[in-house]
Amino acid sequence: MQTDKLCMGCMSEISGEQVCSVCGFDSANYSEPDALALRTLLAGRYLVGKVISKTGEGFSYLGFDTVTESVVKIAEYFPLGACKRNADATVSVNPEKGFAFNEGIMKFIELHKTLSGITGVSAIFKILDIFEVNSTAYCVTEFLQGITLKEFLIRNGGMISWEQVRPLYLPLVTAVCKLHENGVIHGGISPETIIVGRDGRLRLSEFLIPSARVSGGDIEAQLYHGFAAIEQYSGEHITPATDVYALAATLFRTLTGNPPPDSKQRVISDNLAFSRSVAEKVPRAVLVAMANALQLDVENRTESVDEFKKGLLIAESTVTADDEKASKSTEKAKNPSNKKYVLLAATITILILAVIAGILYFAVFREDDSEPAEQSSEYISSHESYLTVDASSAPEKHFSVPDFSGKSLAELLANPEYDEWFDFKVVKKEYSNKFSRGKICAQSVKVGTAVKKGTLVEFTMSLGPETVTVPKALKGMNKDQALIEILKLGIDFNNVSVVGKLGEETTEEFVVIETLPPMGEKINPDEAITIYYNTNVIAEESSDTDYPMDDYEDYGN
Repeated sequence: MQTDKLCMGCMSEISGEQVCSVCGFDSANYSEPDALALRTLLAGRYLVGKVISKTGEGFSYLGFDTVTESVVKIAEYFPLGACKRNADATVSVNPEKGFAFNEGIMKFIELHKTLSGITGVSAIFKILDIFEVNSTAYCVTEFLQGITLKEFLIRNGGMISWEQVRPLYLPLVTAVCKLHENGVIHGGISPETIIVGRDGRLRLSEFLIPSARVSGGDIEAQLYHGFAAIEQYSGEHITPATDVYALAATLFRTLTGNPPPDSKQRVISDNLAFSRSVAEKVPRAVLVAMANALQLDVENRTESVDEFKKGLLIAESTVTADDEKASKSTEKAKNPSNKKYVLLAATITILILAVIAGILYFAVFREDDSEPAEQSSEYISSHESYLTVDASSAPEKHFSVPDFSGKSLAELLANPEYDEWFDFKVVKKEYSNKFSRGKICAQSVKVGTAVKKGTLVEFTMSLGPETVTVPKALKGMNKDQALIEILKLGIDFNNVSVVGKLGEETTEEFVVIETLPPMGEKINPDEAITIYYNTNVIAEESSDTDYPMDDYEDYGN
């Protein structure tokens, strides 16, 4: 074959024109800094085409194997910032990044050698070759026509049902189980790294070395927001549970039409939700499996992909049991028209399969770019969803959320049972005439909701009434008692000054003689107040008094 007639954008044979008539690739105006030049020949056989993707680990190119005359994909280890491209296509390493670069090459080769040894898994692309040239490493894999799951979903209204995705998704989960058995953790599973092939199968792409899947390392991390687990942002090692989170997040996106909130955002405010319309259509076991797999804390998350798969298969067995009941019911019927019902059922089954096949076929070939469907406005909050999806199916123990209103945060933190089941966080403060300052007036998780260990409960804390009256009864009161009465109003201790002042000789020592603002006046609880007591010595005004906070902690925030 004359490779000079190949389009470097699709590897189709063309007549040498600048713009490909098949894919529209314009070779004359193509530019990709630091990437290999078009038509570079690697290892004497692989012709380099356009860049397919670029990550912190390097480039992926469309390629052509001149020996087998087939289209391939070529991954090049080229960590951005750690090296540069020379005019002869070789790589020069930044001396300061030398160790990280060389360690990365070894990890790159080790990863792809391991992948090449995994057989019988259709959900990963076959490794064809691994070699080192140009002072770096390359991996060549088969190239199959398809589109990303992200694009597939967009072309099909934004989401598909569990019945449609089930035969596609479960083989993918099985493949990830196989990867983990061989010590490979993907770390980047998302709708952007899953390819829907023309054969209707899902395949994983973009395998990167582990250091390219966590933030804070020498290599720029390639993370997919909404699908990356929280440990990937904190620089921790990825584990099988990392892929569990990503698989569940991908399924969530597929079934709901929207990705889960990014895990970093969920740490601040966890608003993960299943819409009611989705919850009504998706089997309970699937919702349970997703809820458990999407736990932020690794310790609370589903531990392995195999465990996650078992949770999904509960739904499978439920469907099978229902089918068997329907079948037995049909067999018991002695109506002569039974054959008609059997024929009708068979016809419906064929139609359903045809619809699924049609979705796959047209998703790959049609070119419409319809936007994803908006998520329903009726939500089950992430906390309420524990009750909705976990009540009886999940194997973990659950705890019923009590009413925390009217209690102080100190009371909750002192309860050892609460420490085991909850993480508490104050996210808002507001004035309240019902609850005194420092008391909880609202909670994010509904009372009675069944939750798992480590559930985050967010609180609105009361600032007390918006205005309080400085008591007239303070006059003549001992300064210690007056301070306590002021703190009972919800005024912050740091805003209270207790100051000695010369009073009338007839007034007892250490007795309150006046306040500022004056007694009887309405003030905001955040306003500063000074208590003046009678003394024989004039003291300087200061908030640092002889009354340490520890003595009055019951009245503080």
